[in-house]
Amino acid sequence: MAEASSQTRQLATQKNAVRLNRPVLLGIFGANAAPRAMIRYPNGHIDTVKTGDKTRLGQVVAIDDDALHIVRNGRTDVLRLPQRGQISSALRPRGRPSASTNAA
Repeated sequence: MAEASSQTRQLATQKNAVRLNRPVLLGIFGANAAPRAMIRYPNGHIDTVKTGDKTRLGQVVAIDDDALHIVRNGRTDVLRLPQRGQISSALRPRGRPSASTNAA
């Protein structure tokens, strides 16, 4: 098995690096033609998804190098990989009040 990069090791061991009470995009992997993404939900459940899959967040319509695009109720939201020093995820699972996403 390949060793994790130094950036991956740093991000994996940061305290409070992500809000665990919201969905988090843990990683993107696989071939460029068929990428997959790993999402962690607030209850600790982890899903591995591909384009076209339906999740509790909505339907996956695209997977980029650093983001997952999800359509829910006619609106496209983006879940991005956490960056160093950034607490991430504005998306919430279905059944909870939605927060504004992609606030810059």
